Amino acid sequence: MCSVARHMESIMLFTLLGLCVGLAAGTEAAVVKDFDVSKFLGFWYEIALASKMGAYGLAHKEEKMGAMVVELKENLLALTTTYYNEGHCVLEKVAATQVDGSAKYKVTRISGEKEVVVVATDYMTYTVIDVTSLVAGAVHRAMKLYSRSLDNNGEALNNFQKIALKHGFSETDIHTLKHDYIEIKALPKPGTTGP
Repeated sequence: MCSVARHMESIMLFTLLGLCVGLAAGTEAAVVKDFDVSKFLGFWYEIALASKMGAYGLAHKEEKMGAMVVELKENLLALTTTYYNEGHCVLEKVAATQVDGSAKYKVTRISGEKEVVVVATDYMTYTVIDVTSLVAGAVHRAMKLYSRSLDNNGEALNNFQKIALKHGFSETDIHTLKHDYIEIKALPKPGTTGP
């Protein structure tokens, strides 16, 4: 009887291990194959967000739309972003280093590093980015939908919702951001140094 119990315990342990590995693999973001960074450069509006970050996620329900300018400078992606945070507009400039020659980048900021993965894009109208960061010792993930335009984004929003749900977010985690041009006006036009 003791050997049967040990055998059953071993089977249960391997089953749980397999389940854990399967769940972890299911939340990892897919990477765009044959990512062409030159097509990705330019101006992008941040129009939607999926987040499981507790209070951070709830704060984003009222968040205003942000934007990003992506440029290539000295073999690094130069990102100039603007977003609404705690009642005011933030303008941030960071560099992104490509990881493994793919659509995966490491962004180093004063507050810490982020891994940014382009999971879907058509380069012309939309892109979906998966962001992983370490906050207070805990790993946090968010997905962001960017668009080249503020018009006719219904299909992009539908695709974003499907992608976010596929990557472990729930419908209540997904938020469309409010259109507010104050933050966007703070961004410099690509190739210039000021707004």
